[in-house]
Amino acid sequence: MLQLRSSLGPSGQIIKRLVWALLTVCILAVILAPLYMLIKYSLHTSVVSPGTPLPLWPTAPTLNNFRYVLNDRAIIRVIQNSLFIAVNTVLLTLSLGLPAGYVLARYRIPFRKIFLILIISVRLFPDISSVIPITSFFISINLYSSPYAVIFAHTLLSLPYIIFISMFAFEMIPRDIEEQALVMGAGRMSIFIKILVPMIIPSIVVCSVYTFLLSWDEFIFAHYLLGGGSTKTLTLYLADLLQSAPRQNIHAAISVIVSVPVIIFTYVIQRYMAQSIVTGAVK
Repeated sequence: MLQLRSSLGPSGQIIKRLVWALLTVCILAVILAPLYMLIKYSLHTSVVSPGTPLPLWPTAPTLNNFRYVLNDRAIIRVIQNSLFIAVNTVLLTLSLGLPAGYVLARYRIPFRKIFLILIISVRLFPDISSVIPITSFFISINLYSSPYAVIFAHTLLSLPYIIFISMFAFEMIPRDIEEQALVMGAGRMSIFIKILVPMIIPSIVVCSVYTFLLSWDEFIFAHYLLGGGSTKTLTLYLADLLQSAPRQNIHAAISVIVSVPVIIFTYVIQRYMAQSIVTGAVK
């Protein structure tokens, strides 16, 4: 490696750095281009007909599109509905997935491998193949057109991944920690909640973010389970909006606004993870 660097010489090193810098800029441009277009459309003053290119930046950028969106009670209501469903899906999924992952990691239950295959096989089929029987089930128990039906359905979608992630996380923890806690008089539940769960906070963060994003963006189950009722999620509202008259500036403003809860949720979870890791290290 040293011989290669010396053979390049100073000019070769400069060219190499320029190539890497150019490659980095190109990758960032590809990643940030959709975000830039979204912000540009959201600041535009009027609707643009299809095929008409916009200038590089709006000549008279305005925030009126955002004011229009924030003053629309229907949009605020569907954002609240989506937040309610997504947050409760995260809580329910973690409440079921973490104990299940712990049991699979610590206890050699009969037919364990078959059980694991059955868990993950749930996600091998497309959602459209399972939405009809799940919808029929919720109709039979009078939960159709209810946000709780969507919460349960989203939990079923994310639970297999959460079980596997938490199982692998618990398997990485030495059994000696639990044995020492048992010797000191701690109970199983206390060990699980106060010792083991804080030790897998990074995995819990991954599970939480994945589940939140899945529930926030999911369309098929929300469409079938909520039907034509008054309760709508953000994806259903956007689908109805796109079928109406094209208003790219309003659509872009909505897209920017609905990205904010996801960014805040991810930021808060990451900060909590960092604080938990530091606290655990101090202890």
